[in-house]
Amino acid sequence: MNSDIKAIYSNNPKYAEFIRFCIVGVISTGIDAAIFYIVRLIAPYQVALVSGYTLSLIVNYLLTVYWTFRKKPSKGNFFGVIAAHMFNLFVVRMSLMWIFVNMMALSDKTAYIPTLLISMVTNFIIVRFAVKRA
Repeated sequence: MNSDIKAIYSNNPKYAEFIRFCIVGVISTGIDAAIFYIVRLIAPYQVALVSGYTLSLIVNYLLTVYWTFRKKPSKGNFFGVIAAHMFNLFVVRMSLMWIFVNMMALSDKTAYIPTLLISMVTNFIIVRFAVKRA
């Protein structure tokens, strides 16, 4: 790692935390998107959205707690992370998908992309609060 980058990374724990969160997000997003597009071949977008999100949540939880925020799993952070993700899924993502599909007439396969990008930001804020609070 470049010494300047390493210095920024090691001297700013919030920056390092955000970088780790992004890496976990890429992994989880890959799982989420793959499941979404596969399930979407045989089911409505709502089922595909829940399926992909739920399966990626397992990987996301473990990596988020252990690696991103360097905490130990506990009942508090487990329920906090699950609650945060359920809020993000059912309030943020479902609402955005509905707006993009029903109000803006985008295809659900296209609407998935901006929905995902927007929900990544809200997810970081909500999950960080849930894990740090526990």
